[in-house]
Amino acid sequence: MLQRIDLQIIIRALIPLIVLPLLGIAPRPHELQRSLQNVQPAVIAGAAGRAAASLTQIVEYQPWRVDLWQVAGAYALLGGDAQAAVTYFEGGKSLNALSAAGYLALGDAYRQQLDGQAALQAWGMALQAGVDPAEIYTRYLAVHRDQGSSQEVTADLQALAVLRPADVQLRYTLGLYLAAQQPQEALPHLAQAADLDPGLKPRADALMSSIRAANRADDPAYTLLEAGRALAALGEWARAAEAFQRAVDQRAVDQRPQFAEAWAYLGEARQHLPAQIGAADPETGLAELQKALEIDPDSLAANTLLALYWQRHGRFEEARPVLRRVSGIYPDNPALLAELGNALAQGGEMEAALSAYQAAVELEPRQADYWRLLAAFSAGYEYRLREVGLPAARRAAALDPDDPANLDMLGQVLLLLQDFANAERTFQRAVQADPGYAPGHVHLGLIYILRDERSRAREKWSYVLELAPGTPAADQAQRLMENYFP
Repeated sequence: MLQRIDLQIIIRALIPLIVLPLLGIAPRPHELQRSLQNVQPAVIAGAAGRAAASLTQIVEYQPWRVDLWQVAGAYALLGGDAQAAVTYFEGGKSLNALSAAGYLALGDAYRQQLDGQAALQAWGMALQAGVDPAEIYTRYLAVHRDQGSSQEVTADLQALAVLRPADVQLRYTLGLYLAAQQPQEALPHLAQAADLDPGLKPRADALMSSIRAANRADDPAYTLLEAGRALAALGEWARAAEAFQRAVDQRAVDQRPQFAEAWAYLGEARQHLPAQIGAADPETGLAELQKALEIDPDSLAANTLLALYWQRHGRFEEARPVLRRVSGIYPDNPALLAELGNALAQGGEMEAALSAYQAAVELEPRQADYWRLLAAFSAGYEYRLREVGLPAARRAAALDPDDPANLDMLGQVLLLLQDFANAERTFQRAVQADPGYAPGHVHLGLIYILRDERSRAREKWSYVLELAPGTPAADQAQRLMENYFP
């Protein structure tokens, strides 16, 4: 848009500069004549910066040509010199010579200089001058996101939703922001996104379900907590952190006891935020987790998330006592026992880890997940593979043979036991159950490379890189490719 507007402005502005010298009117100083001669070739050659500089030299000799400040600014901006563009646009602004498009471009120039506030002010003037509001609010949105101003982002999204009612992604994003601020207000936007885009429906439905269920408690802080948990499950950690913070604050407003679970989840969420927000600090989230435990030392969420914090930082000696204690408080929780088993194994306490995993499967003997975790422990440490890992993997696959993860785990155990024929058949079953299950393809490639079927192995790993880029399976496939096909 800027290039189109600038071309029109240039054509109008350059006509007198080109025509008058041809008519021999009003002789110019030598420098002015040279500047006049330089403008048109620079414009034709696309040398935006040179054209801008020549135009400003012309203004020095013809100060009444205030319109040229905007033209120069537009060319400087097109040439990538935002600082010069700001100088030229501001020169035009001081003389009341900027059009609506000029104010819009001035804001763009400030944005390129990372001066968000100045950009917002310039765009506000462009809005008053008649620029399409959708263009303005789109720009507002970008700056407010950069600034982390969630309230302003929500306001921008609401304005754009009115201007672009058919924009489903925008409607869904507005639903996410409102879910963290006013969950009830998010429902109509999420419902519309779910209706209009089948791809968004599962995510929108999950978030709406959590909000509606929490609303029945008639506790705004609890609704924010549950909305935050649903946002976290969707990977929307910034929105989740905002929801948890608002849950904490809401309890203070309501003059009710502090909310241990909200503090705990806030600590977890903050660890997932971008580095510029604070997650680069290794202690990010720890203060909130400790606050949660001060409020309620027996909180399941606070204890498990604190243990996870220690494990995430490789401090397993800190995690183990937390998990032992909370497992004692909640002895019927198999997930806690499995997590304790993981922490014990990482500390080298294999028999104790095995006991914890076995206690978990005893609590849920019909749940394939815990049998698979037991098998994964045995396979991961190659510990008692034949007597523990193989029966556990077979049990998981028998309980849920449609889950490719169970079949893949059985295949891994068989592979470690060097039963290549059965391992291959099991991996084949896994990818037949779900052709998009990338780990199964990675492990089939391992079978092929061990048989020296290099072309088949390369084919499998290349397929994984195309199928699931950016996933752990793709990372493993890439490492295997580099090792075997340097």
